[in-house]
Amino acid sequence: MAVARDYPRHWVADVLASDGGVVHLRPIVPEDAELIVDFHGKLSERTRYLRYFGPYPTISQKDLFKFTVVDHRTRVAFVAMLGDEIIAVGRYEGLTGEGDGLSAEVAFTVSDAHQGRGLGPVLLEHLAGAAAENGLHTFVAEVLAENRHMISVFREAGYQVSRSFEGGVVRLEFAIDPTEALVSVRNARERAAEARSVRNILGPGSVAVIGASTDSRKVGNAVLVNMLRSGFTGPVYPVNAEHRSVHGVRAYPTVRDIPDEVELAIAAVPAESIDAVLDDCLAKGVKALLVVSSGFGETGPEGRDSERRLAHAARAHGMRLIGPNALGVANNDPAIRLNATLAPVLPAAGNVGFFCQSGALGIAILDEAAKTGVGLSSFVSAGNRADLSGNDLLQYWDTDPATEVVLLYLESFGNPRKFSRIARRVARGKPIVAVKSGRHAVPPALAARTGEMDDTIVRYLFEQAGVVQVESIAQLFDSALLFGYQPLPAGPRVAVVGNSTALGVLAVDAARGEGLHAADSVDLGAQATPDEFAAAVAKALAATDVDAVIAVFVPPVAVDVQPYAQALRDTVAGTEKPVVTTFLATEGIPDVLAVRDSDGKPVRGSVPSYPGPERAAKALARAWRS
Repeated sequence: MAVARDYPRHWVADVLASDGGVVHLRPIVPEDAELIVDFHGKLSERTRYLRYFGPYPTISQKDLFKFTVVDHRTRVAFVAMLGDEIIAVGRYEGLTGEGDGLSAEVAFTVSDAHQGRGLGPVLLEHLAGAAAENGLHTFVAEVLAENRHMISVFREAGYQVSRSFEGGVVRLEFAIDPTEALVSVRNARERAAEARSVRNILGPGSVAVIGASTDSRKVGNAVLVNMLRSGFTGPVYPVNAEHRSVHGVRAYPTVRDIPDEVELAIAAVPAESIDAVLDDCLAKGVKALLVVSSGFGETGPEGRDSERRLAHAARAHGMRLIGPNALGVANNDPAIRLNATLAPVLPAAGNVGFFCQSGALGIAILDEAAKTGVGLSSFVSAGNRADLSGNDLLQYWDTDPATEVVLLYLESFGNPRKFSRIARRVARGKPIVAVKSGRHAVPPALAARTGEMDDTIVRYLFEQAGVVQVESIAQLFDSALLFGYQPLPAGPRVAVVGNSTALGVLAVDAARGEGLHAADSVDLGAQATPDEFAAAVAKALAATDVDAVIAVFVPPVAVDVQPYAQALRDTVAGTEKPVVTTFLATEGIPDVLAVRDSDGKPVRGSVPSYPGPERAAKALARAWRS
């Protein structure tokens, strides 16, 4: 349907309902008359009664004209769209005979099928924004006293509402100026909706793999194999028009043919086939679409146009889009066990959430995480980031109890201001460590599409948001090991304890070079016993002028190192000061220094080891400055 565009274009928005679904919001236009009639006809008698204070079974032509023909100034109306259907309407109308003429009456109606999705507060927020632009100061609403839900919408929106009663009608009045409480409520609603939308993606009840192939060389084969090997706890439906089964699992010609609900669909088909896949997913009511296929925005103008159409169509029908050109998503929660990625092996379960824009680097990054012992709670590679972004993931990880540390590999910023606002809040409770690829590391097509921020601005943005910026993937994981398994240092004072003079000197120099305060190392000598090694570490931890300890260790020749490891691990158990080591020059969490839960997963209290004292000192310094 052609829709007139004689209203402020910035009023158009794709918004998230409280259940994480996408809803398209735009001003009403005269061409919506038929849709309004359909919308009204589907309302229950109860909903019409509460809205219009009477039965009002049909809309008269006079009212229909009034409802759909507005001036977008003194009379404004928004429609919430799902596909080609109106599912909610909100409007305000200026009150000419009241006060200084800067008041308006506000009302909204939500279809019965979509009530309880938080659309009322969303409509109210956008109506208030439009009213403020048009110079209005106050909203008035008249609500039946029995309509408690509607009254609570106004009361809980963050406004200072005054109420008066006349008969069975409650008159509500409130200023629409944004107060601190109002902004807080809006941000909380945004946070909850975005977190829920990501939760729908990382915890789907069912998954369809579109383009699942019997050919081991094809992407669709890899995705399906990884899904099956991960032990995903829900049903997996291969979609293949040529085979009745793929890898022994019943296959279906299209998503539409799957008899049960599909919550997440993975598209592993050529870019030119994506339109048909999208149509099938929209018809099926799929909640989220993960596109691992390439051939979109990264290829140039034509690909960017295809990508925009894909994102617009997905959002218009309430679907979240991951990608295109994405490596995939994963969730190590044992209740879900989702590996919807092209990576054959995921790092072990842990407390680190990882967002990566790059699909090309994703597999290498995951491999590096596995080697260093960084356990992941969940992982998302958003590829071209046509819809789902790092901001959405931050909102999710902020509310995810399984995630204690957040890692970000970023190539560009979609909305730097929003990133700063969200990251500042998240970083107060969970460390965020980020590596931002340089301008010259970004593919030209991507740089042209997104634009690049000057490195100085990026550094300032991270500092203001409380994000720990690192320069490489190795440093990213070095920090994750410390943040994920040890407490944060309360200050810059470091003690170095070890059985090697040379390593001790290097560690002290490295710590001082990073701006930490390090006294000369405590050198125990190569003949130190496990008990002597542990006692020296314990003494350093107990010192009031020490905030962190670097334990450097070289195994004595022909001596079992297990007692030394056990002594170190037992000594630092429960300490409130971080301890890092160069034990055996290994990288990550050595088995001998791991503290494991009942599932065998390394948990807090495990001692991270670094190949050399320089990297250990850098990690401590970043933790202190965070």
